[in-house]
Amino acid sequence: MSQDEDSRDFFTQFQLKEYENISQAHFKTNEVLAAFYRYFLLIAAIPITAVCVALINLTDDGISAEARFLAYSLFGISTLLLSVVGAAVIAYIEGLRLDAILYARVVNSIRDYFFKLPGSEKFGVPVLPTKTDKPTYGGFGAGFVIYFACATMNAAYFGAGVMAMTLNYSSSLIDVEITCVQKWCTGGAFVLMLGAQAFIRSQLLKGKVKKGF
Repeated sequence: MSQDEDSRDFFTQFQLKEYENISQAHFKTNEVLAAFYRYFLLIAAIPITAVCVALINLTDDGISAEARFLAYSLFGISTLLLSVVGAAVIAYIEGLRLDAILYARVVNSIRDYFFKLPGSEKFGVPVLPTKTDKPTYGGFGAGFVIYFACATMNAAYFGAGVMAMTLNYSSSLIDVEITCVQKWCTGGAFVLMLGAQAFIRSQLLKGKVKKGF
């Protein structure tokens, strides 16, 4: 066997090993993504439970204004913090998703290598992708839909937190009035948080593309 054949055989073995490692990393990353989203949704449901408890207790006229102020403040601060932490969490999850796509592209390149070897034509046309520019990092897919849903939830909590912090605690919950200014502030907070998360995602996508992956 010539030196060139030895080198080619060594490279083929390397590609096989790399294929096994990268494909396993791809599947593991997807498992981590699914787990992160499950835990995120579980934690995000906590304020909803808190609201239900508040609706039961704060409608009682016997509760003092100071107690309502404390309840509104705690709920407002909690949802504001949750939305900020949630934005950081889904940004981290988005980074993992981009890594999973990178792994998939590497697997595609290795698959392409083997389907270009002599004799590979007997296996027919490859069913799985062999292009290194697929799948795309952006686009409208399951990853975008999940990210948008979580980002919308974070923005809604951020808006709810802003509203809770501006409510008139001197009135009972059933008698509280929401002014136009409060509505605009809440809507502005919602749009601001949603826009911030969209910007973070765009920067993550740009960063990955700049690296030439």
